[in-house]
This record gives sequence, structure tokens and C-alpha cells, in this order.
Amino acid sequence: MRAARLHGPADIRIDEVDDPPDPGPHQVVVAPLWSGLCGTDVKEFTGHGGSVAATPHPLTGACIPLILGHEFSARVVAVGPNVDDVAAGDEVVVMPLQYCGRCAACLAGRHTHCQLKAWTGLSSPWGGFGDLALVESYQLTPLDGISALAGAVVEPAAVAMNAAMRAGIGPGDSVFVAGAGAIGALTVMAARAAGAASVYVFDPNSKRAEYVAALGAEVVPEDEPARIAQFLRDRTGGLGVDVSMDCAGKPQAMTACVQAVRTGGKVGIPAVHPGSIPVDVRRLTRDDLTIVGSIGYSRETWEKTVRMVRAGLLPVERIVTARIERDQIVEKGFVVLAQPSHEIKVLVQVNR
Repeated sequence: MRAARLHGPADIRIDEVDDPPDPGPHQVVVAPLWSGLCGTDVKEFTGHGGSVAATPHPLTGACIPLILGHEFSARVVAVGPNVDDVAAGDEVVVMPLQYCGRCAACLAGRHTHCQLKAWTGLSSPWGGFGDLALVESYQLTPLDGISALAGAVVEPAAVAMNAAMRAGIGPGDSVFVAGAGAIGALTVMAARAAGAASVYVFDPNSKRAEYVAALGAEVVPEDEPARIAQFLRDRTGGLGVDVSMDCAGKPQAMTACVQAVRTGGKVGIPAVHPGSIPVDVRRLTRDDLTIVGSIGYSRETWEKTVRMVRAGLLPVERIVTARIERDQIVEKGFVVLAQPSHEIKVLVQVNR
């Protein structure tokens, strides 16, 4: 079969690789349909990553070269003898998180905290940019009314929903979202779905900010943290927003989030920062702020996200700004996203 594999920085190749083996008792072979390009994938391409396994992963044994693609919908091709919740021909969305099921975190249901966790498409032998992928049956959720295209956006939507829920966004809240990439756009949607009364978005790329604003936010026209904070105080009666969300992963974005939130407010951080950044600790303590990090999603949040997409509460297909073929994945995907770009979410069609 053919698959887009990461061999190293700036080295993505469409390779011929072996098909997956027959599925084990609780395994399923799927044919990816649509697969999203994620910022994590792009960081691996630019050499600023660290998410892929450079040495054999302790859970999966996989390492570079790896098939990428961890945001994807698929059609079931074959199921193992003990799988009875999906059948050949079913269309599904794949939850990429894989876990050991034996550690203390897994036994407590905190699979994202599993010390051996892996991700299909980042630290597994299989990924969404291959003709076929072998996955565990617990990773599959039937699309059941969700389009295959929208299904490829469920995974980042679950990341955004998890971040919004952990930050406690609720009815009537005012929310500031720093960053208008895919996670920022989906966080705007999640905030609105949670009942936020006002949502504001900032991105140095004005076209991306305007695109995301159309999803239910107001563009913050300032570009310095202090000016952003003052603009938001002016919009909220001098108080500041209830919740700030750092979806950019830049030091200035984090500074703006801390400055913009009201006394007693919360700062949520779904973004991945490359390293340590300075934070105004005095503001945190004197103004009783709460900083909440988030990674991935729980199974409960995953299922809630799927139900919200199915119900039309999260119209995730609206963030898709480009659709390309797998053979175009380097020049129209990775190369475009590695530079300043207006694209929000690029989807790759793997199998028709």
C-alpha cells in the first residue's frame, strides 16, 4: 500500500509499505477517507516537533519513518473475531489515543495521562495518511450521520472542547481566544456552544482572524498584549474577560491572556509551547487567577464532542479551508502551512 511517511525534518515521502496484518481479536483494519494536517505534523516537518517516536515506542514499538495522520475518518475493511460494535463497510471516526489499560491512570479512566500512551499517526506503525491502518476497536466511533469530511475534524474539536470544559467556560461568559488556527477556531465554536455571551479572537494574520470571527467572535484589532487587554476591558465594563484561551503557543499570546482576564478569572492553555515562558506571577497571586493546562481529551469528552457534531452544535466542517489529494500533501500541505498562511484546516483525501 501507499502512505505518506515522515523520515525527518522537511522529509515527507509517499512510500510503498506493507499492508497491515490481519486484525487481532480486538483490532480493526480501516481505510482512511479524509485526514487532517495538524500543527503537530507541521512542527515535525519543520524540525520543531518532538511528538513522533525517534526510537521504538514502549507501547507500539514504532519509530521514524512513521506514517503520519492522527485526525481522520475511515471505512472499516476487516474486524477481529471479538469485535461486534462495528462491521466491514461502516464509516467511523478514529480516536488516535492508544493506552496500556493497566497503569494507575488507565485504571482510573485517565487514559490521556497513561505513561505509555501513543497516538495513531504519531507514535504508531499506522496513520491516517496510509491506504490502510490497523487500530484497536476502542478507537472507533461510528459516524452515524456525520459526514466523512466532518469526521476528520472531530479529533481537534475534542481537543478544543476539552480545553473549554477544563477552563470552565459556561453560560454568559466573556471569552478571549488568542490564535485563529484550527484549535482557536474550534475553541470559538466550543465557547459559543457552552453558552458564552461574547467571544473575542486575536491573530496577527488578519485574514485568519476575520475568518474565525465569522464563526461567532469579534476580532481584537490591537496587536500588543497591553493594548489587547485594554480593548477587552473596554468591552467588558472595565473588568476583563472571564476566561482567556491561549491557542497560539507564543509568549506574547500567553502574556495577553494573563493581562486580559478579570480578577478571579481563568486562563486555559491548550496550545503547545516550545519551552518555558515568563508569566506575571504577581498578577496570578494578587488577582487570584487560575491557569489550567489541557492535553487531548477524556473518552467522555470525545463522545460528547461526537454527539455535539452530530447534533449540529459544532459545525466543524466550517473550519476546512482547503482540500487536497495525498499526492499533493507536501507542496500544497506541509510547505504551505510551514509558512505564514491564511489556511485554517487542510484536509487530505486518502481513499475515495
